Amino acid sequence: MRLQFWARALERLRADGITLFANVNPSRDHWLNAGSGVRGCPFTMIFARDEARVEVNLARVDRDENKWLFDQLEADRSAIEARFGGEMSWLRLDERKQSRISYSHPFDGYEVDNWPEMLVWLSEHIRKLEGAFRQPLAQYARSIPSVDESGTGETNILI
Repeated sequence: MRLQFWARALERLRADGITLFANVNPSRDHWLNAGSGVRGCPFTMIFARDEARVEVNLARVDRDENKWLFDQLEADRSAIEARFGGEMSWLRLDERKQSRISYSHPFDGYEVDNWPEMLVWLSEHIRKLEGAFRQPLAQYARSIPSVDESGTGETNILI
């Protein structure tokens, strides 16, 4: 079922001129990732039984980098949400390594008759997500602080 859904979703994105997922193949997973331009921080579409969702996953190897990026983005929350066009779910997930910022809509995903509406929704909102996050995510990623590995405790900027 997921493989069929993602094949249709990718066709819809191509038809709508969205190239973000141009090099992505349909999958059996409930999600599809596309690069945001920042390592470990993909733009993601989710196909669930009861919803469709678009999100930015802050899933770099280093937990502290993810939390720092989340905090920087959240400081710009009102501007990002204004560009996106709606209130998003901001999940810092302190108990986990990654953080997530998402926007969802309820759908019965297992009802194939709902797929056309879901595909339109995903296409529209992944475009908005990319437009709202690409620039600030890249900007903050260029300034991620890290502790100097020499043990001096100095802070370096990771490019």
